[in-house]
Amino acid sequence: MASLAWICSLTSTSCNAAYSSLPPSHRTATKPAHLEGTLLSSPRRSGAFSKLSSSTLPDIPKLITPEEESGKGLLSFTLEELSDKLGGYGRSTAVWDCIRRGIDPNLYYSKTHAIGDGDSSDRAVLNSWLDACAGDTSTHETSVSDDRNPLEFDKGQGLGQNAWDKLQSIMEKYHSCDETQRSRKKSARKEILCIENSIASLSHMKVSSDGTIKLLLKMVKDGLEVESVIIPWKEKGFSTLCVSSQVGCKQGCSFCATGREYEFLCIQCAFGKVPTKNANCFAIHSGMGKLRSLTADEITVQVYYASKVCRVINSKNTEQSDNMALPTIDNIVFMGMGEPADNALAVVSAANALADRRMFSLAQSKITISTVAPDESAFETLGKAPALLAWSVHAVKDSLRRQLVPTTKSLMEELRHGLVKALSNRSISMRRTMLEVVLISGVNDSDEDAELLSEFAQSIMRDVKGAKVIVNLIPFNDIGHPSHRTPSMERVLDFQRIVIQHGNESGTDKGLNPKVLCYLRTTRGDEESSACGQLATKRRPPIGKTGI
Repeated sequence: MASLAWICSLTSTSCNAAYSSLPPSHRTATKPAHLEGTLLSSPRRSGAFSKLSSSTLPDIPKLITPEEESGKGLLSFTLEELSDKLGGYGRSTAVWDCIRRGIDPNLYYSKTHAIGDGDSSDRAVLNSWLDACAGDTSTHETSVSDDRNPLEFDKGQGLGQNAWDKLQSIMEKYHSCDETQRSRKKSARKEILCIENSIASLSHMKVSSDGTIKLLLKMVKDGLEVESVIIPWKEKGFSTLCVSSQVGCKQGCSFCATGREYEFLCIQCAFGKVPTKNANCFAIHSGMGKLRSLTADEITVQVYYASKVCRVINSKNTEQSDNMALPTIDNIVFMGMGEPADNALAVVSAANALADRRMFSLAQSKITISTVAPDESAFETLGKAPALLAWSVHAVKDSLRRQLVPTTKSLMEELRHGLVKALSNRSISMRRTMLEVVLISGVNDSDEDAELLSEFAQSIMRDVKGAKVIVNLIPFNDIGHPSHRTPSMERVLDFQRIVIQHGNESGTDKGLNPKVLCYLRTTRGDEESSACGQLATKRRPPIGKTGI
């Protein structure tokens, strides 16, 4: 019988929809009573997050997103589009002066929301950080109202009441499906619509001993949750943010927790109506789970909250040790939950907002989109984004890659051709790419694997003028796989040496072969399941006073 591991956060509505989508021949005469509003929890995922101490959000039914209605939202409108809606470039700039710093413009510019009232998510961040660093928030002042004017100008400047009302109208679009309902709700609603109660709220925050911070964000649309990870590089003076593009993932890579996290209950198999793992069965037995793709706003809101965390923490560190400082976000990698190529339109839209110097203001070279490349078209589609491309290769031999990435549709040579074509259509400065390999002991870490990888990297550089290929080695991070193991550091370093030496020595063309660069990725946040391949919204019992 199939495992009865049910999806965390799946609603009874989704459950009923899943049952209704079964072919008529596979439905039971009467819907099992177990499915009426009941969720089955996996023994692997027992326990629950302790929520951060934040104000109660309004219970607003039937949410949609602007992407579903008009294709864009507050965090993904171009500045020109937002200017048209607010009535001027100066007003849209004032809004983005807030967003870029992790400040909600709906609250900051409100006439009825005093600066001293603060932002509930700011207070939650501060409580969590103090608890992680000191172990007891009771001895600390946890108010964030000391930072009374974080933008250093009067909140009455830059955005008038008329523009603020228009900003609220933009937020209204998240809360109903037609203009009539919006008007009715607007007249009855007293609370201010903001990012926290319209797009996503900060549900949980976990700090590792190395300073890595894992954020759990709850989507207001349906309550589903995604993870983002802030990786501080204090010696370099910046932090990297790893963002998610989907809730779950359907690619099912054997070494990744995201694709293995969600095991759907098969209604028919569970009740013995059809043979287990029947080819026509509704369930996905392999654990390759994708709940849904994120909208562009739900992707960029992860950057908003990461910026908020950096601002709040640093505003309090002026009185404390510099060791507690958190460098600002200067590097974004789409390497969290989900496959960007399966959500390309939203990912490209989000990347445009990240790279716009008037919005999130990140350099294109500081944004990296990583794809497992379900097929060769993935590179062309994602290549339209103002970001560097990275390819999760994992193995050059087709048979081995299919073993590691079971959803692979194309041969490696076909995928290589797709990457070559995409890189050739980019400017010279954007032809840098990474080949990522998760090294698994006894699976893909042999000398032959290293030599093939080196030759593969060389072939890309030979076919694309000005291309620079960097091989990125990632030692396997434990996700509870029954057979996958992390290779020894000695084996990893030998693999790295072979990739470099083979790339420099294999050719006899007097140094005309491109030089292969190969780096070992530093494992960060693995103790809190924040490392590469470990992201999955598994539940945990509360730890500490604020649930960290």
